[in-house]
Amino acid sequence: MSAVRPFISPAGRFVSSQPHEDTTVSGLLDLDATRTRVIRLLVGLGTLSIGLIGLLSAPSEEYSGWRVHVVVAISLTAFPVALRWFFGRWPGPRLLIAFIVYSDVSIAASLLMKDTTLTAIGGTVLFAVITTLAVVAVPLLPCLVHMAFATVVLAVVAVLSVHADVASGWVVAAHSLTMLLMFASPLILMVYVSELRSRARESLVDPLTGLHNRRGLFAAVTATTMTTPDVEPRVMCAVAADVDGMKGVNDNYGHHTGDAVLVDVAQHLRALAANRWIVARLGGDEFACIAVGRPADLAARTADLVASLTQARMLSGLTVSVGSAAIHLDADSDVRQSAHDVLRIADSEMYRAKRSRWPA
Repeated sequence: MSAVRPFISPAGRFVSSQPHEDTTVSGLLDLDATRTRVIRLLVGLGTLSIGLIGLLSAPSEEYSGWRVHVVVAISLTAFPVALRWFFGRWPGPRLLIAFIVYSDVSIAASLLMKDTTLTAIGGTVLFAVITTLAVVAVPLLPCLVHMAFATVVLAVVAVLSVHADVASGWVVAAHSLTMLLMFASPLILMVYVSELRSRARESLVDPLTGLHNRRGLFAAVTATTMTTPDVEPRVMCAVAADVDGMKGVNDNYGHHTGDAVLVDVAQHLRALAANRWIVARLGGDEFACIAVGRPADLAARTADLVASLTQARMLSGLTVSVGSAAIHLDADSDVRQSAHDVLRIADSEMYRAKRSRWPA
């Protein structure tokens, strides 16, 4: 549940607003909390399975001597990592890359310590499992590095197999090529996912200003909230801005000039937000900024942003009217609904400020 908290008004004073219902359906294309929980569960089960495979293989004839203890130790590390996936939040980009590096090193070490190198070739299929997550969850470069590492490990294992004369070179080559095909299969998925990502980005970005559109704003707020650590207490703050006299610009100078004014406003917002706010053009001449954090931190940050926008003079000479609000978030808060609510309140404050500056 979310409750409205007093926050900074356009004049810099604390104001209080009441929450109200919002029946708008977001229709976002990003992952929601339910989907991320399912994905976390699947990745956790996969991690747990890889650990169990290592534990079951360690006492077999595939390992001997000290290698048994090392493989057991490596396999046991999979259990706390799996628990992190089961019960933790969705990891940020760095943690995802760290997980893939951990998986690659663990799998490679376990395979290279096998006494029977021919079975190690078959074991490289585990790299393809990690590749599936890498393709979906991390940028292209780390994904390609992962695939290159897996291919190098496969080549090393193949060379060791030929050198140990465990099978003919033809058999080793056939097994290695089979694994290479397994590695290459996710490339098809990579192309498909890249196209989906490109289309998703286009659907979430305002083409004129390059800012988030309304859908993109809610998607970014949801993703940010899911990947940032919980802090208590926590609030979501919104700052709404509307260009004064925009209708006159369009009527007197045309929409091309109006578009130039909107781009000018967007550039000001980018500069003022300084990567500390999620910035969007909601439509027409309406803009919004949203941030999530501790009340004390956001109070000062919001006061600075409101003051800067209120005093700003665009290249066009126009001004903007600004309003702000914040609502408290707890563990049960619906992030998207909270974003709708806080934007509605900030929008009301903004129009109140506009009427006080430009009375009818």
